[in-house]
Amino acid sequence: MITVYIKKIENINENEKQNIINSLSTSAKERLSKKRNESLHLASLCALSLLNNTQRANLNYTESGIPFFENINQNISISHSDMFASVAVSDSNDENVGIDIEDNSNIRISPRFLTENEQKIATDSQKFIDIWTKKESLFKFLKNDSLQFIHLDSTTPKKHGVSFSTVQTNEYVITICKEKSSKIEIIQK
Repeated sequence: MITVYIKKIENINENEKQNIINSLSTSAKERLSKKRNESLHLASLCALSLLNNTQRANLNYTESGIPFFENINQNISISHSDMFASVAVSDSNDENVGIDIEDNSNIRISPRFLTENEQKIATDSQKFIDIWTKKESLFKFLKNDSLQFIHLDSTTPKKHGVSFSTVQTNEYVITICKEKSSKIEIIQK
């Protein structure tokens, strides 16, 4: 089972910010402090607010920035856009997950990051955002090196033994990359 939390990014008051920061592991605090852009800092705080205190205290990052839990048998993937934060948490370490969320109204992605197959499918803005969220979630699922991103083709999920679940609303598109048998529960906060 994969639980997906989605929250609209709104102003978080200083007290809430401090409570979230205080509950983070040392490495998560260090990573957050390096966010120079205030909107990215706020989006990260909003995403981290979706985790419980135990998860925040055990959140760590690899050298390449991939989040993981220490001392908790769960996998995690985090995504945020200008307006939304999302977190996907699996029930066990054996169940990997990748997630991406994008605002429907604010697509600022260059097609040069898509493979030839992806470009053939991304013929309008809705198809483009669908392909992009699949590519991002697959990238996070595979925990790939950023240099491989351009060559990663989201049109071949069977090649990676995964499937995509995509939800589109008037406000956002979210895609969860998972192993085929995983069930998903979505919780809007």
